[in-house]
Amino acid sequence: MRCIQLFFDGACEPVNPGGIGTYGFAAFDGGREIYGEGGVVCFGERWCTNNYAEYAGLVKALEWALAGGFDCVSVFGDSQLVVRQMLGLYAVRAPNLRPLYERAVELSRGFRRFSISWVPRGENSRADFYSKRAYCDFLKSRPDLRERYGKWLATERQLELLRRLGVEAECLSKAEASRLIKSRRRIPRS
Repeated sequence: MRCIQLFFDGACEPVNPGGIGTYGFAAFDGGREIYGEGGVVCFGERWCTNNYAEYAGLVKALEWALAGGFDCVSVFGDSQLVVRQMLGLYAVRAPNLRPLYERAVELSRGFRRFSISWVPRGENSRADFYSKRAYCDFLKSRPDLRERYGKWLATERQLELLRRLGVEAECLSKAEASRLIKSRRRIPRS
């Protein structure tokens, strides 16, 4: 039996709901990353949320694993909502999530062995990387969206401060930029 580990993630940036919804997933075999991908699943719609993007990441990961002929997967995500819904601990009430949930359940039945578990955000860094890269690449390719989401994106002053701190951060929200600036300023300089 071929067993792999799948890590999935999703984000809706720079505002949730209604931002740019992206997914990411990474596949590991014996601790070695064998595949990773990210993409955009929605933007601008009220139903476009981080939970929708998280489910999209799970569905994309399961589709990839089935297409690759894997029959045993251990799935990990940092979304307690998605994991608990998949485990049957929470009901799926949001109409925008129901089709994705049903697709994920259907896909999960295609494996001989399937498990899903929650992990802290820090243990989901590769899936997060693919999700964030998809967001930033999409934002860069669509100048009209920089204007549309401008009030939530980092200001020019914040971007300049981050550049001085050695951080390239053109796609960050104002809140993320502020947190990063504060955390970097606390680091003693040698």
